[in-house]
Amino acid sequence: LDFFYSSNAAVTAEQKSKIHEKLEGIGLLCVKDNAITEDDITSLRARKLPSGPNAPCFLACMMKEIGVMDSDGKIQKESALEIAKTIFEDSEDLKNVEDYLHSCAHINTEEVSDGDKGCDRAMLAYKCMTENSSKFGFESV
Repeated sequence: LDFFYSSNAAVTAEQKSKIHEKLEGIGLLCVKDNAITEDDITSLRARKLPSGPNAPCFLACMMKEIGVMDSDGKIQKESALEIAKTIFEDSEDLKNVEDYLHSCAHINTEEVSDGDKGCDRAMLAYKCMTENSSKFGFESV
C-alpha cells in the first residue's frame, strides 16, 4: 500500500525509509491472515490493482492497521489527514493531500458485498487512490 508524497514536497530519503519500514512491518502482520501472491506484491509495488483472492482483505488489514479504515470498513479521511500532518509541514502540501483524499470520499457510499468487513471497500479505495494520484501531482514513496 502506497503512501503518496507531493513531487514538490521535501520528503527526505530517511523519511521514505521510515515509511517503507513501517509499511513492511504492517504488511508482514497482514499477510499472516491474508496471504497474497508474488503477482499481488508486484502489482502493489507498481501501483496496480492486485487480482489475487486474498488481496482485498490484505489491503483492508493494511488500511485498518495504518488507521485510515475503521472497524466498520469505512475510509477515515480525517485519520489519513492526521497521518499526513506527521509527514508534511507545508500548508499547501497538506491542502493538496486533503483534496486528494476528498477525491475518493465517495468510496464510503459505494455498495459492497462484504458488509463492514472492508475488503471490497479497500479495493475500491486503492483503485481510486492510484487513479487519482497523478491528478494531484503525487508520486509513490
